[in-house]
Amino acid sequence: MLGAVPPTDQIDVVRGWIDAANRVVVLTGAGISTDSGIPDFRGPQGVWTKNPGAERRASIQHYLEDPEVRRRSWQDRLSSPAWKAEPNAGHRALVALERRGKLDTLVTQNIDGLHQRAGNDPARVVEIHGTIHWSVCMSCGDRRPMPEVLERVRAGEPDPACLAADGTTTCGGILKSATISPAPAAAAMRAVSCTPFPP
Repeated sequence: MLGAVPPTDQIDVVRGWIDAANRVVVLTGAGISTDSGIPDFRGPQGVWTKNPGAERRASIQHYLEDPEVRRRSWQDRLSSPAWKAEPNAGHRALVALERRGKLDTLVTQNIDGLHQRAGNDPARVVEIHGTIHWSVCMSCGDRRPMPEVLERVRAGEPDPACLAADGTTTCGGILKSATISPAPAAAAMRAVSCTPFPP
């Protein structure tokens, strides 16, 4: 659509679309947070490009089956650049778009929470890959703020288990960040891209 438009004019074209629109929906991915110091996954400097073992740790099957994978994952979460990252100009531009009354919904693949930290209304942000700011128990579904669990890791628990109690017992289930894993996400994308039944 913009291919025939010189790059210097593309900003004006997009600005015109936004000005003419009543409601704008924005989709963001890892690229918006790279300027905040959070690497993407598959780019030349991506987490999985530089460390293929990190991609293995992202597999839910390996995570559930291998305590060592979980221990490494908890250390990765503890040292994630997302905890110290600050929103950048791209995040702030979307806040400005919202304040102008144009942004209806911000759909993001990012799990870093930087759109909300920048000032976007959390009710307008759809985190389709989840968030690292919460943990979830794979057994009982209990959700807790991630800093609570990371504090346990800092205190020496290498693979913290769920402490949610039903009044008489502690769950003890496997905890993970409240993010989706790549394999189920890929399967879901394949499912929605299937050709519908003929009329």
